[in-house]
Amino acid sequence: MKNDPIINAINDGIRADLQFNLDACRYRAVLILTYSAMDAMAFLDMPAAQTEVVRKDFTGWASRYIRFPGTEQLTGEDLYGARCGLLHTYGTQSKLSRAGQCRQLIYVHGPTRTPVIPYAGKMALVLVSIPALVRALFEGIDSFLPQLFATPEKRAVAEERLKKLVLYEEITSDDTRFRGFQHGM
Repeated sequence: MKNDPIINAINDGIRADLQFNLDACRYRAVLILTYSAMDAMAFLDMPAAQTEVVRKDFTGWASRYIRFPGTEQLTGEDLYGARCGLLHTYGTQSKLSRAGQCRQLIYVHGPTRTPVIPYAGKMALVLVSIPALVRALFEGIDSFLPQLFATPEKRAVAEERLKKLVLYEEITSDDTRFRGFQHGM
């Protein structure tokens, strides 16, 4: 089953790596992997002729599939701004949040009654539960994948794109594909 890219890249990769880091309380790694996973899902979902994910793809995927229990939600723009802030500056502010085009996300890792809590003051801040964000991502992936494979056209494109995600494979010293490979230093 390691050859199945959904199992290899999504289940054993995205999900397992996120859960491992969440269990180890490596919250910054969890956030980076979460936004990277959203980018990967947007990559799978983008139009057939397109080769690169753009903002519209990310925000569209996130708006459709990242849902929290309760009435308060994050927008695709909120998540894109958070992604940009974290991946470009390792921070919570982004060009979008500074321009007032999205809310700035502040993360909490402990238990909360509500997964998304807007700031009551004048600043455009929102408190987000990291475990709830990961749950929303996993549930979003679970909703997305069957829809992705529901039509033959999208299925064909998705199958090719899945092969481009990071796949893990064991390489042994007797593998003839990589001459000279040796385990260890």
